[in-house]
Amino acid sequence: MRAAVVSAALAAMLVATGTGTAQGQAPTAARVAVPPADHNCLSPDGTNLNTFLGISERIIGPPACREAFVGEQWVRSFPSWGTAASGDRARYPRGYTPARFNPMDDFVSKFLGIRVVNDIGTAQEQSRTFGPETIRRFAVFEGIPFAYFGSLPLSPLSAGAHTSTVFMRLSAEHCDGLTRRSDLSCLPAGEFPYTGDTPVRFFPRSS
Repeated sequence: MRAAVVSAALAAMLVATGTGTAQGQAPTAARVAVPPADHNCLSPDGTNLNTFLGISERIIGPPACREAFVGEQWVRSFPSWGTAASGDRARYPRGYTPARFNPMDDFVSKFLGIRVVNDIGTAQEQSRTFGPETIRRFAVFEGIPFAYFGSLPLSPLSAGAHTSTVFMRLSAEHCDGLTRRSDLSCLPAGEFPYTGDTPVRFFPRSS
């Protein structure tokens, strides 16, 4: 499945891995806390993602923004979703019929929201569900429209290493119109994993 292959990393906004699956390793216990005192999450090109998405809380998700302090709320962001610019230019797999003429309108009409699961598969597992308000902004990069995401604020996690996994929900299958391959361009109906188990770490504040 192509979970935002044409991602916010390419758009130099929300950094993704190129597959929509989070990568990387959690920091070691000996690592010194590096979350900045402010809540600015910066992309490699210096874009302030908090400003770009209109988020005041600390953003967790992009590779450069996976650490926070105990006691502070945080917002889960994850790779953007891009589509063909218009129905006139769209290419779909055989047998697929979109519900809306423009591919991005088709995605938005089917997007029901997300579920964020922290520490999945452990005794500390907890989840929270969000609706369509998760789409924070639309922007065009090199002629391709993108939907950018961010949850509502989540409760603080305890000190130490955690994981955060995002599941997306659609009312029906959606294809982005960028290729005729369903394995690259389509998202299924229902709930499905949109990211991998992203490693995050919360640090106690120094006294």
